[in-house]
Amino acid sequence: MKIRTKLQLFASLFLLVLLLIVNILVCLLFYEQSMEQEKSTLESQAVLLMKNYKTAELLKGDSKLLSPYTPDDGMIRIIDSRFNVLNEASDDDDFKKLPVHFSNDDDFAIVRIDDDFCLTYRLPIPDEDHPRANIEITESLDAFRETMSTLMMIILGASIVALLLSIIGGRLLSNLLLKPIASMSHTMKDIQESGSFKKIKIEKKSKDELHMMADTFNAMIGQLEKNFTRQQQFLADASHELKTPLTVIESYAKLLKRWGTSDPDIQKEAVDAIYSEAIRMKTLTRQLLYIASEEQEETKLKKESIDFVSFCKKMLQPLQRIHNRTIHIHHEDHELFIRSDPEKLEQVLLILLDNALKYSEKEIDLFVQHAGSGASITVKDYGIGIPENELEAVFDRFYRVDKSRQRKTGGSGLGLSIAKSIVDRLGGTIRVESKEGSWTSFTITLPS
Repeated sequence: MKIRTKLQLFASLFLLVLLLIVNILVCLLFYEQSMEQEKSTLESQAVLLMKNYKTAELLKGDSKLLSPYTPDDGMIRIIDSRFNVLNEASDDDDFKKLPVHFSNDDDFAIVRIDDDFCLTYRLPIPDEDHPRANIEITESLDAFRETMSTLMMIILGASIVALLLSIIGGRLLSNLLLKPIASMSHTMKDIQESGSFKKIKIEKKSKDELHMMADTFNAMIGQLEKNFTRQQQFLADASHELKTPLTVIESYAKLLKRWGTSDPDIQKEAVDAIYSEAIRMKTLTRQLLYIASEEQEETKLKKESIDFVSFCKKMLQPLQRIHNRTIHIHHEDHELFIRSDPEKLEQVLLILLDNALKYSEKEIDLFVQHAGSGASITVKDYGIGIPENELEAVFDRFYRVDKSRQRKTGGSGLGLSIAKSIVDRLGGTIRVESKEGSWTSFTITLPS
């Protein structure tokens, strides 16, 4: 069953139940009020009759005394305690068929004459503080029944009209409410069939939930399209980066196949080139696998308390020995504790220091200092620098500054992208500053 049908059915059933409850309450209220009015009228007539005439006059049997007080389509009679009718006046002889009753207290009763119903009121006539006779007034309820029937017909007709209008209004309202959902479903179907990304057209901006859902869907499609484009670009860039070392390896393999066995120089050159390109491919593959694993599955961070100063000193010692380079560390405090993942932090610093060692031949400075409630570390080299117009792009994947795109660096353009991804996960920020041909600094700021 469609949502539109469910909404219409639910709305109609709800309105039907609501109308039934309201109509029943209206009829009951009208019945009670009308019946009370009928009783009040009969009681007033009986009291007025008893006030205007003495008991002896009422018991004489003169019906002319009772006629002015007789209700239209009704009857008045005087009944003694022995169930004898002492006086009587009526508009219709059918009322005389009513059985005779005597009551010690005033009371009302609904009686039936053939197929008609009547309302009867009995008022005791006191004589020396003891009931002696009753004034009995009876009135036909035919007019009351007709009024009730008319009221019920009006209510029924109004309910049917309201129900029909609710069905029509519910259909129009459901079409209006479900239009964004239908548009979304149609767009999804188009996406599935065409394989392209499409967004829902929102004609009017509003703040209801359905338009918010449409906006969310469009935002999701935009994000998916952006991620798909980045993935396609990533695959294209990865293929391009892998193509170069494979071409070199293939070329030198052919060279070895032709002349390598007879020429030791060619053999050595080919082996060195193949080994170098294999190392480049291994590094590139490892970086690609890291990026893929980070995007597919968010690994949990293992945060612990770290003394930032001693952590950096411990990292610099092997790097200085391996590269035979001088790296100065500057810090104001002997201890500076932060809470972070030491493995991830070490990976970021190795990337930044590796770049500094590659693109400069001078000394490197490392600054560790407070930054608000956290800490920051700056890696500064004095090498080729980065053009100002390219600073914003250095964290993009496979991006390399033109002057640094040299085979000897072995760079793939993924290091800084990985570093930024890790820093973001650590809850920090990374920024770059540079002066072309003079210096470059990367600053990481981490929370405490």
